Parts: sequence; structure tokens; C-alpha cells
Amino acid sequence: MERAYIKEIKQNKKVLLKGWILEIRDLSKIKFIILRDYTGAVQCIIKDEKLFNEFSKLSLESVIEITGIVKKAIVKSEEVSNNKLEIEIQDFKLLNKAEKLPILPLEKSITTGLSKRLDYRYLDLRKKEIKAIFKIQSTIINAFREFFYKNDFIEIQPPSIIATSTEGGTDLFEVKYFEKKTYLAQSPQLYKQMAAISLEKVFCTMTVWRAEKHNTIKHLNEIRQMDIEVAFADDFMVMKYLEDVVKYICKKVNEDCKQELEVLKMKIKIPSSKYLSYEETISLLNKNKINIKYGDDFDSDSEKKLCEIFPDTIIFIHSWPKSLKPFYIWSKGNITGGFDAIYGNMEISSGGQRVHIPDILIQQLKEKNLNPKDFEWYVDAFRFGAPQHSGWSIGLERFTMALLKLDNIREATLFPRDRERLTP
Repeated sequence: MERAYIKEIKQNKKVLLKGWILEIRDLSKIKFIILRDYTGAVQCIIKDEKLFNEFSKLSLESVIEITGIVKKAIVKSEEVSNNKLEIEIQDFKLLNKAEKLPILPLEKSITTGLSKRLDYRYLDLRKKEIKAIFKIQSTIINAFREFFYKNDFIEIQPPSIIATSTEGGTDLFEVKYFEKKTYLAQSPQLYKQMAAISLEKVFCTMTVWRAEKHNTIKHLNEIRQMDIEVAFADDFMVMKYLEDVVKYICKKVNEDCKQELEVLKMKIKIPSSKYLSYEETISLLNKNKINIKYGDDFDSDSEKKLCEIFPDTIIFIHSWPKSLKPFYIWSKGNITGGFDAIYGNMEISSGGQRVHIPDILIQQLKEKNLNPKDFEWYVDAFRFGAPQHSGWSIGLERFTMALLKLDNIREATLFPRDRERLTP
């Protein structure tokens, strides 16, 4: 018999199911198993006394195969995804018995500490709430790709091993590359620019690494980024792309993840947008008792306050001072074509118009105390007909955290990598 999946079962049909034991109940003359596969969970009952001895050998999270008849459920269980049906077991086979569990995938509410859950992440993923997060995250990245394919972008695959710093800082992981010293990429920035000045509209999703020694609820040392770069575009043109893709992602999550949002008790609103200059933002924050002055970056309190003032809104802060933006951001006198996007109480993206003129790029490298010779290959790329271009980046885990109002970015990371954690 061909295997069936729980979401597909129909009343009065004989089925073969495979999955994990979520729950076991022994009521003397009748035995209960809650079986889970990736499509859901179903209550199974054993009435045949010939199977009772084998039932006694079962343990939580053991992998089993069940053959039985689908019937209308008499006893309801809140743990199953379909309360109307149950399986009357005719036979079952224990495929792999689970040992004593260090954490329980079935909790009425998640009470196990995050650190221990991450130690056993492969079990933690079996919780319906955790599975819901990663189903939604899968929808986020797929919607991102879908949006830009629909808008005639080309997907590119930049390198993960680089010869020089991308952001101009020192927070890189050094890698031995034969006889040379290289680094893990902290951003696809320089490479997506070089692609955009020839291919015009590009996007990528890739892993990047930051060797920063912070340990906060919003930072990791390995992250996934969703990036775009567009030729013949200024900062405001790509901000509109960012606004539109976030709205598109929210719409797709609402459409495709109804069950997961219900599990998480979440309702996602399609956000509106608000555009503010850096100076306007400082003035607004000071009026709302957040003490900040020109030349300061915005901290977590500033971001939260902005989201209180403009709830369910993507807040674009543009026209930043030159001192606060990287060497590759275009200058407009004392301000730049750089911007940040705030959503869900945190910064989800930064970007802007790039420098596409070699002499200006060399000058700005020197202003940031960087050696232009280290970036010669990058500067030279703009000597052969480079158009104006702009782009941005969204952190996948950070965006998931913001969208789902999670308390820690590690909740939105399959297997987090930070200063303390390298396993599992």
C-alpha cells in the first residue's frame, strides 16, 4: 500500500501512515497514539488486544508505521490538526524507537529555556510553533524571489570568499586560502554592484558572516541576506522596491500560511509607509522625549519609539550624514543617498545610491582611512561605462523576527551561530 499523508486522509478509507509519536495514552481497554507527519497530526486508537503488548514498547517521538481505517472521531484531542477524523489501527510497526527525550516536543506552552532548546534544535523543530516559524520563513524568502522574478530581475550568486573588506571595517573572519589570506564575505555589496552595472537589475540570497563581538537578541555572526541592486536608479527608487516587496511578502504569508499564523496566534497587517529625512527623524524623536543629536546613530529605543509613533509602518529614514554611511554611498553635499528602513521595532534594511565614479570613490575611501590600492579591482570596475545604481539588503532572520514579533533572532534561525554557539 502506498503511504498516505495525514492532511489527505478521508473517512472510511484504509491508509498507511508513517510518522512520529507525539503523544501516548493508555486507558486500559483502549490505547491512543497521536501520530505526526509533516502535514499535521491525527489521533489513532487501538482496540485489538493482540496489539497491546507491542503498544507497551512505544515511546514518545518513536518513528512508526500504521495501517488502519479512517473513522469519524469519537474522542477529540486538541493536539490534532483534524478533530473530525481518527485512525482505528489494524496493525503497526515500530521503525525506530526513541530514547528518553532531553526536551519535549509537545508542550502546552513553550517553557523550556531557549539555550537548552537550541542544544537540541533537531527536536525543538518538531514543536508545532517552531515548525510554523520556519514554514513562514520559507514563504518569506520564496515570496522575495517571486517578487523580483516578476519584476524582471536576474538572480546572481556572489562569492563567499573575498580578498578585502566589503564594509571597510575589520570585523571579518579570516580564512586560509592556499597560500593567501582571505575572508568570509560580510556582504555581497561590491559584487552585486559589479553585476548591476552590466546586468542592470539583480538580486541574490546568500549567507554572510560578521565577526562582531556583540551578543544581543538582534545580532548573529552568520546570517542570510536578501539583496537587490538596480542600475539607473537612485535611493528613492529602490526604497519603493523595498516598500513593495515587504507588502508583497506580508500578503503571501497571509495567503499561504493561515494555519501557521493560527498556531502562533498572529495576525499580520499589510504595512503602510512613511518617509523621513535623518534631520526630521531626530526632531521627531526629541519631541517624543528620546534624546538624540545630529551625528548620532539610532539605537533600539529610537527604533521602538518610531514604531510606536507609526505602527504597522515601514519607516524609511533617508538623507543621512556622510560620517554615518560606508565609503560606497553616494554623497549629496553634506548628506548622502543612504537610507535605513525600520519595521517591527527594529532596523530591517539599509541601502542607498552607490558611488559609480572612480575619482569620487577613491576620495571617499581615503576619507574613511582605507587604502584605495586594496580596492583597486573594485574601483576599476567603474572605469568602463558604469551607470548610476542603488540597492539594499534585508536580513532574513531579522525580518522574520520583526514580522512575527519574536523575542530573539535565534528563534528565527535554524541553527544559530554566535560567539558562544557552534553546535549543533
